[in-house]
Amino acid sequence: MTDLKPKIFIGSSGAGIPVAKKVKRYLSSVGDCFLWQDPNMWETNNSTFDSLLKMASHFDFGVFVATADDLTLTKDKIVIEPRDNVILEMALFLGAMGRHKSFLLVEDGIKLPSDFSGIYMPRFKSEDKKTIKAGCEEFKSKIEEHYRLGHLSLYPTTALAIGYFKNFVQGLVNGAKNSEPLTINNIKYSDFKLKIVIPKDLKGKIKEKASLFYERHGFEENALKTEFRKHPAWFQLDPTKAPTAVLYDMPTTLTGIDDAIELILGKSYKGRTKLQEVVEQRELNNFRRVLQMQIDESPYAQATVEIIDEY
Repeated sequence: MTDLKPKIFIGSSGAGIPVAKKVKRYLSSVGDCFLWQDPNMWETNNSTFDSLLKMASHFDFGVFVATADDLTLTKDKIVIEPRDNVILEMALFLGAMGRHKSFLLVEDGIKLPSDFSGIYMPRFKSEDKKTIKAGCEEFKSKIEEHYRLGHLSLYPTTALAIGYFKNFVQGLVNGAKNSEPLTINNIKYSDFKLKIVIPKDLKGKIKEKASLFYERHGFEENALKTEFRKHPAWFQLDPTKAPTAVLYDMPTTLTGIDDAIELILGKSYKGRTKLQEVVEQRELNNFRRVLQMQIDESPYAQATVEIIDEY
């Protein structure tokens, strides 16, 4: 199964790009990192502010680098401050995500707005890679903790994953424990395992994608007869592994997420932007993550269900 990683946006000023690239490298072990300067990150014919508002709601974490960029006269004193746009971007992400998911790495000696007073933020020296890495290690720890503790976000796929588990997986797993044996070609199958297939992407209709997947791998459609009803399903039946039969399901409940994303992004054209691909992968990752959390809470499901990637 693919190792899930959150989507991390990394912002900085133009002068701070060398440090931001180091941050991207250090954080790549815990997340899929996107630097503001990466190709296709900004939508054409859209203001920077509008694009930032969308990014703030479509990434899992935001990390910003405040470097010594501007000399400013404040109360008759010359102080060194970060570029205004970095502070604005940090504030946007902070408001959209919360303080546990937005981080600021601050260069030594610069003055931050007074609203940040009393808030601890890692400091670094631009010539000292160790201080940059140390700050990133603190961020990595918080990101890993966030995922380990299972903090949920109000993504559309959070509700879809919970509904899919409770309305389909849970009933199938509980029913399979006491189901009648399935007899095919005089061979009995009485031990049922379920593999949930996560699609590679959200392009096209998931139902059609699922049908092609089942046909491509030669699965057989049949019904598992449980105490209360029959559960139509696709089976991989290997006589040499009887009495174990493997059921496969690609969640068609994901149908419509792609259209929902286009509505959220306000698209009025065909084709897929980089931002849309980021959001789609975030939603698929979130669906899998929430579904795995539901499975982990059920001993029956743990023994029976496995989440795999489309292949």
